[in-house]
Amino acid sequence: MSGDFTCPKCGKPAEIENGYDTLVKCPDCGETRIIMNFLSNGDIETITADTKEYYELEPSVREALEKMSEASTPEEEIDALLLLSDRYAETGREGKAENIAKDVLERMRVLSDKGDKDMRKRYLEQIPICAAYAISRGNYDDATAIYTKGLEYIGDERSMDVASMKVNYGFLCTMKKDTISAQKAFEESLELINECLEKGDKGDDPYILATVYDSLRLMANKNNQQDLAAEYAVKALEERKRLLKDAPISSARLIEFADSMGFVAELEMKKGNDDKASEMMDDAIQVLTQYPENKDALAYALMNRAKYRQSKTPEIPDGFLEDMDTVIAALEPLENKDKRTKENIAQAYMFRSMVRDPNDYDLLLADLKGAYDTLYELAQFGDVNEMFFMSTAHSYLVLLNMKDSEKAQVVRAELAELGISQKDLDKATRGTIGNVNSKKTKVDLLSSQENKPIPGRRLKRQVKHKEAKE
Repeated sequence: MSGDFTCPKCGKPAEIENGYDTLVKCPDCGETRIIMNFLSNGDIETITADTKEYYELEPSVREALEKMSEASTPEEEIDALLLLSDRYAETGREGKAENIAKDVLERMRVLSDKGDKDMRKRYLEQIPICAAYAISRGNYDDATAIYTKGLEYIGDERSMDVASMKVNYGFLCTMKKDTISAQKAFEESLELINECLEKGDKGDDPYILATVYDSLRLMANKNNQQDLAAEYAVKALEERKRLLKDAPISSARLIEFADSMGFVAELEMKKGNDDKASEMMDDAIQVLTQYPENKDALAYALMNRAKYRQSKTPEIPDGFLEDMDTVIAALEPLENKDKRTKENIAQAYMFRSMVRDPNDYDLLLADLKGAYDTLYELAQFGDVNEMFFMSTAHSYLVLLNMKDSEKAQVVRAELAELGISQKDLDKATRGTIGNVNSKKTKVDLLSSQENKPIPGRRLKRQVKHKEAKE
């Protein structure tokens, strides 16, 4: 059966015994010890202790290697290599996976040169995959070289596949903070997408046009071209409204829709059309309630509206507590939460604390603890909105100092490890966020402001401390 272990000496069926040492036990050859060899690129290679020959222990990789040995045509070899690359990546051997992916890219190019149109398409799709490996190790020059070579190869071809690659190249330029090249790539892709759509070439990604409009909106904002940014924001929203009827739906796509509504609502607010802005926030929530299986998308829409309302007035609207209950229940259970999700969770806890009875110590403490713990996790890696974190920590400590001095000492010690003293908290915090005294600080982050870093010192990273807690 595929994936069975074999003896590294005679090739016959063998058994694996895992313990202090990993042993391959063969009835004829006896035991062969397998050791881990750490490579310079960070990969781990398993080899035999005596002959230092490569011996694969992962069943999924062994299966992929077997398929590779069975491949008889160039196309079958490419398919088998792609599977093998994926399996190596899944088992933490990114260097090996990247080398195979780049080998596959060259094989695809050779077949494309021979007139294989399907392989030409696959070649274009493989370029961002290879570039992603380079990006993951922080080598933007290698990633740029891969795209540059691909763009030179396709020349003047006008297709949606080429437009998609230009979009990905634009994202790479954005990561490199090369806004001029990024804007050029997005503008060229927009022209090409519209040209292809007119010819009936819709490509494989129905969201590509909305993605480009959003990207150009960001570029225009960075270049202080506010009128142009507003134009792209409206176009992105119109496209996303159309896609609700005509394209596959996922939580990620619905969150993008909610954000688009938020961006345009903010434009209306800036023009003084507060009623229109508020109506748009409500409309986004109304739309997303029609997708009960995508609770996280509704949570984002609720948070966009909550931040908008908080920016306009300190008055607490009806249903605010229930909204925050919905947000927390939807976002807390998510696995692999990104920074934005965690910050939304923390804000939801803090917003909820604002409508608690100040005398309800247990519920108020639970909210402040939820916000603090969430932001502290981000702070350990130096990836937190410092002003928000310090305001939250200050509120948490105010409450702990009332009734739980022992826990307050623990929190102060955690903050000290991040380089934050009580003096820093008092100096940085004009008032507290939450319902722990008469002063309240607005959490004024609308959708367009969420990813803006707060200027100032960076917090100390505490990766080892985090691992110790786990």
